[in-house]
Amino acid sequence: MKSLYFIGIAGTAMGNLAIALAQRGFKVFGSDTGVYPPMSSMLENNGIGFATFFDAKHIKNYVPDLVIIGNAISRGNPEVEYVLNEKIPFISMSEMIHDEIIGNNDAIVITGTHGKTTTSSLTTTIFEHAGRKPGFVIGAKPGNFEYGCRPIPEQMFLSGTGICIIEGDEYDTAFWDKRSKFFHYPPQIAVINAIEYDHSDIFASIDEILKTFRLFLRLIPEKGLVLLNADDPLALSMKDHAFSRIETFSTLGKGDWNATIVSQDKGGTIFSYHHNGILIDTVIIPMIGMHNVRNALASIACSLHSGISKNDINNGLKEFIPPKRRLEYLGEWKKRIVIDDFAHHPTAIKETLHALRSVYPEKNIHAVFEPRSNTTTRNIFQKELASCFWGVNSIFLGPINRPERFAPTERLDVDALQYAYEQQGISVFAVKEDIPTWGTHIIDDLERHTKPGDIIVLMSNGNIGTLRTLLLSV
Repeated sequence: MKSLYFIGIAGTAMGNLAIALAQRGFKVFGSDTGVYPPMSSMLENNGIGFATFFDAKHIKNYVPDLVIIGNAISRGNPEVEYVLNEKIPFISMSEMIHDEIIGNNDAIVITGTHGKTTTSSLTTTIFEHAGRKPGFVIGAKPGNFEYGCRPIPEQMFLSGTGICIIEGDEYDTAFWDKRSKFFHYPPQIAVINAIEYDHSDIFASIDEILKTFRLFLRLIPEKGLVLLNADDPLALSMKDHAFSRIETFSTLGKGDWNATIVSQDKGGTIFSYHHNGILIDTVIIPMIGMHNVRNALASIACSLHSGISKNDINNGLKEFIPPKRRLEYLGEWKKRIVIDDFAHHPTAIKETLHALRSVYPEKNIHAVFEPRSNTTTRNIFQKELASCFWGVNSIFLGPINRPERFAPTERLDVDALQYAYEQQGISVFAVKEDIPTWGTHIIDDLERHTKPGDIIVLMSNGNIGTLRTLLLSV
């Protein structure tokens, strides 16, 4: 039995990969800091041991055959230094996914600035309902599955007859490999859902991001398929750089595949879809928002091109459970409806709020926004963040997460942001002190300035100052 050691095992992708490989029969151990539920429980439930700090002795005592190093790990880490000094074999997480999750099987790779997790989850659920037993790697816990990573059944994996659905991230691979992760996942079908400037810690400009997507297209075989979002100009611009067949999808009537909303309410959306002008079917998804219709349309196109029937697609969509923190209904707090959303980028924030307003036209909507992602903590999108909260009644503004990472000239100007919101007639309640429990400082304001029946939407890719826990504990 081959023994594996994961440096950075508590990350969502690393932990789920570790679990998938343990289920494949590998002996797995690892280390990380800040290991807490649910990941700690998930690892323990799968018999995976882990250390809660980094120390070279962990690897020395474990003696692994191979070390997998996460992309959050840097030089100077004592375990990394030991691996390099002792010439222990090591690879990146993305390489391990290529070797042990995809192998010689077909892959569908879902890429783009927005919609990767939802589209990957939708596609995987459809394939599962069709009995295809797909392997998958998804960057969050998909609602229909216990874990975010699953290997192809062993016999199918070894014979190369399986299919793997991969969320293809453009973020970098590892400290020694600055290529985007998706370069390790050669696809037969690729989706590019949208391209915007993001990951400012990795890419200096939108031109660098466009270049990485253009290079990614070179991996797709001539007989493969590229599905491009026709509603996004930069995604559509990739059609001039592909060496394989191109099809486009749209919610504005611009694509080879087009979707039209029939009806929408808080329970979900009914929409019809056409291919080359011919009506194919009408389906229902338990999600709201035009962006989620577009995600579902991309999944439908992937599925039909893979030989899955309309009936299986319809059933898969109907039974779909959205991944966590994607317009997720958390429950009620003092008779206010609480929604949770990942909110890592101003465009994602705008689409989320538009979707909420479309199904709750008469209700007050209050946003609790924590600038936490590398995109929202810098001033690159100062103007966009000032304008993307259109339609909310108030904003409860949290502090910039770890502001010391950036010089003041690079940092988001929260005071200017607050002024811009107030000029739009939006009430602002701000906490500017960067403490982990800042939510405790805002919860009284949240109760005073909202009323029963209102919508509270939590917008952050983190723990939002423990506010999520506070609201759910009442």
